[in-house]
Amino acid sequence: MPIERKRILKPFILLCEGRDAEGFLISYLNSDALTYDPRFSNEIQVWDFGGNDELVDCLINLKNMDGFGSVKSLAVIRDAEKDYHKACQEVIGSFIKSGFASPKQSNTWVSNTNLRVGFMLFPLDNNVGTLEDLCLRILYEVNGGRALSTIDDFLNKMESSHERVFPRKHKNKLHTYLSSHDKYVTMPLGLAAKAGAFNWDSDELEPLKSFLYEGLGISDHKKQK
Repeated sequence: MPIERKRILKPFILLCEGRDAEGFLISYLNSDALTYDPRFSNEIQVWDFGGNDELVDCLINLKNMDGFGSVKSLAVIRDAEKDYHKACQEVIGSFIKSGFASPKQSNTWVSNTNLRVGFMLFPLDNNVGTLEDLCLRILYEVNGGRALSTIDDFLNKMESSHERVFPRKHKNKLHTYLSSHDKYVTMPLGLAAKAGAFNWDSDELEPLKSFLYEGLGISDHKKQK
């Protein structure tokens, strides 16, 4: 990610893995579900740090940017993928290698002088998976579950009868679903999020909301709504 072209504009920097995650998080922070508290959109700046192997360089570059002294909170969000504990250790290692304090586990924060540092893994439930897995759980469509069942049947048929191989089946499933809607067809995940594909009021997002509130320095967020 060309972080050198970015500028620090807000006191809470949220680094995420890839443009899809960046678009998803920006849409969530600016959604109707969070308008009751303008701090979500006004105080959190979302940046794509690129691939997981680029996180250390991104953190080092960020620390050396003009204005970093004004940052109060720094968080990383990436996919847990197939090994949740390994992903946690990779993020912790990235913080340590780049000279930051690091929490010992996901969904938590640690404070070092005036800076809060934290990280979280998609799909937000302390388990394996990705952003796409979370998205499949928060579809805006009421009968989305039935549509996904039909898509499962389709993908299974493609595997068994047409020798297709889907090593990232969760991605195939989500994008097949999005393509089945004229409103979202051809859209990458981030744009689909902005266009209204997901239910921002879903309980599945409560862990993320709580994590962000703590990053903003608010311990009892339930009183804020």
